[in-house]
Amino acid sequence: MFLQTFKDGFLHGILPSLPFLGVGLVFLWIGKLINDLLTPYKIDRVISEGNPALGISLAGYYAGIAIGISGSFIGGSRGFWIDMRDVAIYSLAAVVLLNIARYINDYLILYRFRNVRELIEERNVGVGAVMAGGYLATGLIVRASIAGEGGSWLTALVFFLIGQAVLVLAGLWYQLITPYDVHEAIGERNNVAAGVAFGSFLFAVGYLLHRGLMGDFVGWSFELALSLLYTICSLLILAVVRLITDLIFLPKVRMGAEIGERGNVAASLVAAGIYVASVVVITAAV
Repeated sequence: MFLQTFKDGFLHGILPSLPFLGVGLVFLWIGKLINDLLTPYKIDRVISEGNPALGISLAGYYAGIAIGISGSFIGGSRGFWIDMRDVAIYSLAAVVLLNIARYINDYLILYRFRNVRELIEERNVGVGAVMAGGYLATGLIVRASIAGEGGSWLTALVFFLIGQAVLVLAGLWYQLITPYDVHEAIGERNNVAAGVAFGSFLFAVGYLLHRGLMGDFVGWSFELALSLLYTICSLLILAVVRLITDLIFLPKVRMGAEIGERGNVAASLVAAGIYVASVVVITAAV
């Protein structure tokens, strides 16, 4: 019984998935080439120099591409070769969209400095963490945009743009609910803790929005109303979660002071964990 189950699981589960893994890895490599083409640095050289900021950013970039690709597997199979074609097309789309998101992150979210300079010259790990959070959030949004039935390339593009607008809004909202200057802490003082907290906030917003966008396309009125609902709820809920973290999970210290002034990475990791735990529970319950 055990051996038969093991054999069936391998032959009918794992083995058929290996070609899709191969396609995914090819497009991760293509994503690397596109990154090299669009940036003034070469990944191999900078990584060989031990730059942790770029390493964190790239980890989010590759994971975001993979998350985006996974949306093409949601839904029924239409045959091996058609499925392979769809995975290849959506993989390329995920790579392109995440590179667009990089510019949005640079000019509209971390708008007071240039990300490339901070990553390469300053080795700013905080900036790398924010970029990683943005990539992961974008990957989730792309995943939701291409999953399900009834949609098209137009709906996928519109939902991607909505998602990016929400992330930009989330960045502005985060500054409003944070007692320190987020850009000054991350960009001028290379505050890793501030970057981790901000990046995890962006990821949490993306995770909640991704839940709202998932499913079959019903109609523009319904989808836009649902997106607006999830946007408002995610920003309000995460503001409350931040307050609860301060009062209950870190009662003897003020999170704003620990992260913004002292650069306490441990406090920022606690905050990140609470953000992620909260959105996982919320999306599972909805």
